[in-house]
Amino acid sequence: MLISTLRKRLNNISISGRLYLLISLMGLVVIIGYGALFFFDKSSFRIGVALFSCVLILILGFALLKCIKSAFDSSPLRQTVAEEEIAGLLEQQSLSLQLAEEKIIRERAKREASEKAKQIFLVNISHEIRTPMNGILGFAKFMEESLIDEEHRESLQMIIKSADQLMAILNDILDFSRLESGDINFVDQPFALEDTVRSIYRLMEPAAKLKGLNFDYVIPESIPLVLSGDAVRLGQVLLNLTSNAIKFTEKGDIKISLALVEALEDRVTIEFRVKDTGIGIPADKHQKVFDFFEQVTNDTSRRYAGTGLGLSIVKRLVELQNGEVFLDSVVGVGSEFYFRLPFRTVNDQISFETMDLRSKLPDTVTETGKGVRILVVEDNPINQLLVIKLLEKRGYDTTVAENGRIALEEYKNGDFDIILMDLQMPELDGYETTRIIRKMAGDKGDIPIVAMTAHTIKGELEKCADIGMNDYISKPFDSAELYQKIEMLVGSTAGG
Repeated sequence: MLISTLRKRLNNISISGRLYLLISLMGLVVIIGYGALFFFDKSSFRIGVALFSCVLILILGFALLKCIKSAFDSSPLRQTVAEEEIAGLLEQQSLSLQLAEEKIIRERAKREASEKAKQIFLVNISHEIRTPMNGILGFAKFMEESLIDEEHRESLQMIIKSADQLMAILNDILDFSRLESGDINFVDQPFALEDTVRSIYRLMEPAAKLKGLNFDYVIPESIPLVLSGDAVRLGQVLLNLTSNAIKFTEKGDIKISLALVEALEDRVTIEFRVKDTGIGIPADKHQKVFDFFEQVTNDTSRRYAGTGLGLSIVKRLVELQNGEVFLDSVVGVGSEFYFRLPFRTVNDQISFETMDLRSKLPDTVTETGKGVRILVVEDNPINQLLVIKLLEKRGYDTTVAENGRIALEEYKNGDFDIILMDLQMPELDGYETTRIIRKMAGDKGDIPIVAMTAHTIKGELEKCADIGMNDYISKPFDSAELYQKIEMLVGSTAGG
């Protein structure tokens, strides 16, 4: 039992440890043997001790030689075993990492597929909603101009207002989806700043008048007339803030004001302020109102409705353009939202060209469409009827084609000055129809084509331009915008 225990313990000692132990024991035996020879007088005892020491030294020497041999023989084997063990561990770790990586890739692919499915769903639902909304808003506005009875006119205006609110909600949802997925881009091109601000003012002025609010805007002369940036996104931010100000203000004033914050050689920073005398926002809610789906209180949400997305979209749009958003507000006194955006400056030549082009665009459509021949390519019967009524009211000569194949036959056999082209149609869509027309010989291939679509996905305008379309109008469209685009493209080329 003692020997087996001792053997187990020795086996647990490393080879170098065993060598040191054997050498130490041999040294100890030698010392004891020499001590016995020197300190004991009896010769028989000294002889016995000497013999015992010699035998013990021989045994220890044999054990030492065996241990040394074992060390030389087993060291490569142990090293090989150790290397194999390390290689096994590394292989196991590599396999674990590979499995983890594959899992991450699968999860990422699953998430991307889910995101893509969500985007496709939103695009499709947007298209399906916008198509009937084009008919609702179009016919309502068409009837509004011809109604004489004030009560009927007021009822129709409520229908239009409700439809506009529905479109605002739809646009908020789409903008939220794009911002969440990062599927949003910004353009950098020259624009007249006053035009952008004035367009928002004109758009929101009727809503302000309806509530009896004083509404105005101020642009100081120190701000350059023409800047380079994204005028559409700027208008979207101003529209959201102005719409909010009117919504939450029952009496008093709404004011849009601009100020030059910083002016460098190649860029300027402009501050835009939208001030109201509305219900105000508590101090502890100032940051919360910029979060998605947040409104100040549940009572506010019930009373004023809305998605709770407007201000969060404003914040994201401004920050994505390297700007900042601020808020000053006192409950019962009013709120002032303001943001700062950088814009590139332009040279005098570009500024002159931009202002010159602006002066050629009519504020109101006064020209008639008599003698202008239009081919309307639209598969939806309601939208067909709406476009025909709007165009005929203006004096245009119209021909309707239900799809691209019929449109090509009509176009080959007739003379037209412009084509209004729906994009999503059965048999032959607007994209392919446009490609075929652009390949036609002579003047036939150069006719102006305006895309009319309910799709609002990123890149749609660029796609239309790439295949040869001249302009783009999204549904639901405004009749004045439609007339203006037609007149800009047709000009003096219309037939008599």
